[in-house]
Amino acid sequence: MKKEKVGYWNAQKKAFLASFSNIFSKKFLKSALFDLLTIIAIILLVNVCLLIINNLSIKAFPNLLNIYELKQADEQAFNDAVAQYGPVLNKIFWWSLVIILLGTFILLFLIALFYGNAWCVALKKKFSAKFLKKYYLLNLLWALFWLIILLLTVNIFVTAIAAIILLIEMLLFFYLDPVLRAVFDDDKSLLRNFAELFRIGKKLHWFIFFIISAIIIAFILMAIAGIITIPVLFMIALIVFILLFLGWMRNYIIELVSFMKN
Repeated sequence: MKKEKVGYWNAQKKAFLASFSNIFSKKFLKSALFDLLTIIAIILLVNVCLLIINNLSIKAFPNLLNIYELKQADEQAFNDAVAQYGPVLNKIFWWSLVIILLGTFILLFLIALFYGNAWCVALKKKFSAKFLKKYYLLNLLWALFWLIILLLTVNIFVTAIAAIILLIEMLLFFYLDPVLRAVFDDDKSLLRNFAELFRIGKKLHWFIFFIISAIIIAFILMAIAGIITIPVLFMIALIVFILLFLGWMRNYIIELVSFMKN
């Protein structure tokens, strides 16, 4: 049933209250479970990739130290050592690149599977093979877009300016990413989904109170977690707070976007 159209201030109030309304409900906890699986998948896959790369590089590490020491003492000997050891370094580099790319594709698939399920539950949508395929492609294009932005930033701007721009880009990502997932419709083309993101996302004034609320809540949760001095309890609390924050954020964005679509 289509929601009755409401004014700006009414929508802000309703979205804020709705963001807290179903915390600890069955739907919220089910989404949180998929969020947890997403976090676990990211941690495990990143660590596995780093372990493999480390195992590839560890045998070469003593030689790299020797080459570095040669650079300090004998420039010609250093150049000769680099030329001699170049094929090994190239092999390590290319294998590491393959592992990073493969790990990225697998990670984007797992994010589509678990994080996509979390949003499906919250949006009351059916998770299907069609949804998974299109969501994976969405993640792939989205990641590629931000990678290009990152590379352009670090290559065009000097360090001090690049750092500021990167911070702004990070804030934009954390603003636009949940909006994209809230507007995503697997019945529409990816182009139309990104067009919808632009249509909704450009109305920044609709999200000002969400952004302020998110910063305040994130600060409060981090402050509470910071009080805990026992490492295991700190990690448990941190994960619980992240899950609560993700669920709260999802509720807020979905409610706001639903008002904006009407």
